[in-house]
Amino acid sequence: MKIAHLPVVVLLMSLFIAAYFVFGRSQLPAGDGQAVIRLSGQWAQLEDGSEAFQLTRQMLAELPGYYEMDARLVPNEAIAKLGVLPLAKLIEAYPLLGDADGIVLETINNWESYLTVDYLTDRSSVILLYYNGEDPGAGNWPAFGGDIEPLAPFYVFDPEKPIPTFPTSPQYGMIAATQITGIRASNTAARYEPFYSGSLEEVSDRAFAGRKLYLQRCNSCHKGPGDVGGNVSERPFPVLQAHAQYNAAYFERVVINPKQFFPETSMPKHEDFEKADIEALIAFLSESAE
Repeated sequence: MKIAHLPVVVLLMSLFIAAYFVFGRSQLPAGDGQAVIRLSGQWAQLEDGSEAFQLTRQMLAELPGYYEMDARLVPNEAIAKLGVLPLAKLIEAYPLLGDADGIVLETINNWESYLTVDYLTDRSSVILLYYNGEDPGAGNWPAFGGDIEPLAPFYVFDPEKPIPTFPTSPQYGMIAATQITGIRASNTAARYEPFYSGSLEEVSDRAFAGRKLYLQRCNSCHKGPGDVGGNVSERPFPVLQAHAQYNAAYFERVVINPKQFFPETSMPKHEDFEKADIEALIAFLSESAE
């Protein structure tokens, strides 16, 4: 190769490398073997006033309690070997600070799940680290619901329930959180204070049940009072309040089977909701609007 041609070759190589980082890497599944998860909030590790600390996938896998299980993670997929860490073991290794009694799973898509420490201990909820021995960068991790959304970079589920379905929820939030990038330690009463103050400080028995159900099954995607909760849905809390108050029949039909109105929605059906559940939700939404 002639020396005069070197600048051209260097330029072409530079363009190739730049194209890889701009286009090639963006097409890789989240989590390329270097993925880290960000821990913030009330962790003892942050007692010095730091905002957050990070753990790599390998660091998580090296914690006591990591194990492998055989399970079918999503429908239409073969049984796979899943490398998982119980979240209760994460908290043992990195204790919470002060009055923190739960964690928020923070995700790419603004979906939120809040899990109390008691629930994590009782149900052994786990974070998925490896799928058949591979991290997401290998390109072989399945998508949630078959094609709804990627699981990567981290995925949390409850192995005690059938995985493809939405399992019984803890007091706050839902299990089966995809695309997790961070875990925030928090105090339950402080985080959900707007649900228990103002017009909601004293509620009827029916609204009390509806508030609990909303926190369990709705707040993961729909922000509640005080804009607390997930932010996946485009329908803010006041819209839900209005439907519950003035269009209860429509509200019920949408909750039970949203796809009959919005075929492209990612909102799941709630066919397990009974009439009493819908009435409780309506009572909570109505009383919170007073």
